[in-house]
Amino acid sequence: MAHRRRKAKWSFILIRDADRRVKQFRVSGRTLAALPIAAALTVVGAFAARELEALQRIHELDALLDAQSARSGAALAAKNSEISSLNRELRELNDRSELLQQRMDELAVLEARLRQFIGQYGDGQTIPQGEHVSEVAVSSYAAAASDELAAAAAQLTIDDIAELSQMLGELADSMETNLRKAEQRQAELDALPSAWPTVSRRLTSGFGYRSDPFTRKSAFHAGVDITGDVGDPIYAAGDGTVKEAGFNRTRGNYIIITHRTGLESHYLHLSKIGVKTGQQIRRGDRIGEMGNSGRSTGAHLHFQVVASEKPVNPLPYLRQVEED
Repeated sequence: MAHRRRKAKWSFILIRDADRRVKQFRVSGRTLAALPIAAALTVVGAFAARELEALQRIHELDALLDAQSARSGAALAAKNSEISSLNRELRELNDRSELLQQRMDELAVLEARLRQFIGQYGDGQTIPQGEHVSEVAVSSYAAAASDELAAAAAQLTIDDIAELSQMLGELADSMETNLRKAEQRQAELDALPSAWPTVSRRLTSGFGYRSDPFTRKSAFHAGVDITGDVGDPIYAAGDGTVKEAGFNRTRGNYIIITHRTGLESHYLHLSKIGVKTGQQIRRGDRIGEMGNSGRSTGAHLHFQVVASEKPVNPLPYLRQVEED
């Protein structure tokens, strides 16, 4: 009977300290051949487990980073939105401030015009009476308060500034309207031939029927005669335009001025004419000199006012009169 071939086995002897027993291990050749593979698989498995753990940790860190990035992005977006809102508010504030400054400048200009107007007509003789005076006074007071409004504006919000700007705009419009009315009214008054045209205040002949000095018959006298010396200045009685400036045998050297109120003022018997036809004249301008030209018996000014082509009594237009 044939003997079976025994499988080869490997023995391992473990020798430890001298006083300890020696151990012997036997393993088959197949097992011994599998040991390196098992060891390699074990190492590979360990590395794979470590790698999986590292990948999981990486995924966790990525997720955490993404969450932090999202939070940072949201915070950054909120900050950017807030910055944009502040920039818009700042631009709006600047625009409102510029508009407010513009209103303040307009008020300053109007205040200067009011001061000039009041300084020129502040004697109470030519400023419009009644309602116009109160309007100018209120406007002047409002303009004087503009400095306090400017100081308070620095502490106001945008809405307050907008409201203040609107209020100042309305105030400026009101002041402009009232000032324009006052100036228009004053221009109308200045256009009236009411300023005394000579240095002398003495009348030698009034308006109406009288005895003609040449014929000694009753005749209508269309103006008033103001005595004086040859060469005395003659002044325009009101604002207007020179309609005529010339000479004829009856009037002598004469000037006719038309006024915006539809009136005319006539200056007769001059020794000298100082204006030209079409020239713009202001009340009080020197337009000529007193004389004795034309149909005259002595040095004097024949002053006449014409309304609707008809002579009217000039005395109601003059400020002061003295008759002989």
